[in-house]
Amino acid sequence: MSEQQASSNTLFGSIYNLGGSIVSYATDTLNSFLGWEDLEIVDPDADSAHKGAEKPDEGINQNERKQAWGTKQFQQYIGMDVTSLLSVPVWIMEPFTILQKAAEIMEYTELLDKANACTDPYERFAWVAAYTVSPFGAAERAWKPFNPILGETFELDIGNGVRYLAEQVSHHPPICAAHAENEHFCYDLVSAPTTRFLGNSLEVYPYGRTRLTLRAHNEVYTLVPPNAMVHNIVIGRTWVDVFGPLTLNCQTAGTKCILNFTPCGWFGYGRHEFNGYVTDQDGVKRIKLFGKWNAFCDMVPCSEDGEAIPDQDPVRMWTCTEKPKGDYYSFTKFAHKLNSIDGARAPLPSDSRRRPDRSALYAGESGTAGAEKHRLEEMQRAERRERDRLGDKWAPRWFYPVETPELFEGELSIEKVPFWQWNGEYMKQPERPSGAKEEDVDGKNFCPWQYPDIHDHL
Repeated sequence: MSEQQASSNTLFGSIYNLGGSIVSYATDTLNSFLGWEDLEIVDPDADSAHKGAEKPDEGINQNERKQAWGTKQFQQYIGMDVTSLLSVPVWIMEPFTILQKAAEIMEYTELLDKANACTDPYERFAWVAAYTVSPFGAAERAWKPFNPILGETFELDIGNGVRYLAEQVSHHPPICAAHAENEHFCYDLVSAPTTRFLGNSLEVYPYGRTRLTLRAHNEVYTLVPPNAMVHNIVIGRTWVDVFGPLTLNCQTAGTKCILNFTPCGWFGYGRHEFNGYVTDQDGVKRIKLFGKWNAFCDMVPCSEDGEAIPDQDPVRMWTCTEKPKGDYYSFTKFAHKLNSIDGARAPLPSDSRRRPDRSALYAGESGTAGAEKHRLEEMQRAERRERDRLGDKWAPRWFYPVETPELFEGELSIEKVPFWQWNGEYMKQPERPSGAKEEDVDGKNFCPWQYPDIHDHL
């Protein structure tokens, strides 16, 4: 298995971790330099595509857009990993952090509850597979989220007993760790994606480690997701494609599922389509899965040659929730929920919803958002200088590193993806009352800092 295929993460380690466009416009100078003045770039689904670049951006200096990518700067990034390389302007960003984007996989956790209740091992596997497809329903959004501050967190209670917490455990390289659980499942993620900038596109390699456990059966599943490509990030209409195999292994039972995501062809042929099979320990096909990764997933029992068994109708396992129409950032309803408090418990001081830059951008105040983003970046640099001055080390609050972990077959080495283990302390915290008010949390009292006192003047 290649290193690229061995990467095991969810979507929020891919588009979730980088977001979408590095830039949405070509400058006149850049177009001239590349000879692209007359090049037309076509979105295969242009009629229904959303691109913030085509919407009015109040308060943004158009000259800043034209100067954003000078030719020398553009040249030096081609072929490089730009995951944490660039400090990008606010006007290409969405009011969301990478930690929030990672949490989008929590939208359809009822699929895991169904898997845990299922007695047939192959059908159970199919429900897990449908769950791993479901996050792609939010994958077409092509804006860049905010990079988390070291120690930043995002927590979520989504009902049905599900608790979710993510924490930024490393800044260079950028790595986040996340844990979710309820009575039916446990979900653990370490996300350390990388990218390759190709000039007018960005390929995302979702390196990471995902482990999903069904409690009733004590089954552990590992995930190797497909890659993603963000097209037309410099000129043309930006759009996202997902392609290649998604591989799930049940490490406990030895069963496997491979879903092949079809790359978009000419005139949109095959776009969004996927299909594959759940196979037993001997590689015999048992269940066929197919659908469109932005819309639905079906299953049907099949024969060894992969054909549906006669008189067996497909079962619709997952349907993507209808997205709001005309939404500026193409947010899903669940994404909007992740940006709100809505009477829940007041989140930790380090929570993404308390970030003033994210809050300002969500309110449409791009100038304020840019200033606040710069201020937070300066505060993070001050933290690093103070740590160096004192000789201190930084440690996450909710995860700890494991130097010599037991790795499953297909998982990346800890040199490539360090192993971060959930410490369980979050679940031991005193209960915080519910009923938090939006005005008391949104953009207020953000504090992921190790040395909060040094920031009083900023």
